[in-house]
Amino acid sequence: MSNNKKIPSWAVALVILIGAYILMRFVAELPVPLVNFYMLFFIAGTIIHITLDDRRIEELKGILDFITGVKGNIVSAAIVLAVSVVVAYAVYANVKISHMPPAKIFTPHPTPPGWVVGFKIPEWMGGEDPARWDMKYIEEGKRLYEDNCASCHGKEADGKGPEAKAIRYPAPPTNFKDPATIRMIQLSYAYWRVKDGGIRDKQFMSAMPGWAEEMDDDEIWKTIMYMYHKAGVKPRTW
Repeated sequence: MSNNKKIPSWAVALVILIGAYILMRFVAELPVPLVNFYMLFFIAGTIIHITLDDRRIEELKGILDFITGVKGNIVSAAIVLAVSVVVAYAVYANVKISHMPPAKIFTPHPTPPGWVVGFKIPEWMGGEDPARWDMKYIEEGKRLYEDNCASCHGKEADGKGPEAKAIRYPAPPTNFKDPATIRMIQLSYAYWRVKDGGIRDKQFMSAMPGWAEEMDDDEIWKTIMYMYHKAGVKPRTW
């Protein structure tokens, strides 16, 4: 006679759920919210699978009876409690949000590429002094800024746009009114940062995208002109 016993369906389901979580979280390295979203489907599918068969329901009732029917058995109750605490802590430790600063130091003003040094601004701008800039270009820059930049940097250029709260690391959106930001850089440097962005920059490590594909050079310059005008500061000169 064979002594082989079939593995209970609830045990198979548990292994599948644990395996799915490990695969998504640590192998595929999906974001935690996405893992949780997919796990809901796995759990729902598991419940549906078990409840479609009377035998599987009876197997599940057996383990539930053991867990919920513990009467006077302190050892069994302690084991169930300990397992529950360990599982709960493991889930919490994996999904909690860390407020620790990133290991890499954020560099607000990284070293620019060689072409930035001495790069000439367009003649139509009228020089590096904002007082000499044509309001027509500044107004055009306002439209471009509000369409593309204000959601993060804010309509008041104070870094408090509606999307700013979602961007914390490596740094929140720049407050252009802060004297340590655009006031400390040259116009050519500002042009480089807007044009190339910082997502792919190993020095900058910024959430800001490059705008070269969305705006042409003149539009980038007009956006920068409005940026300085709104912030009420002058750019640094070489």
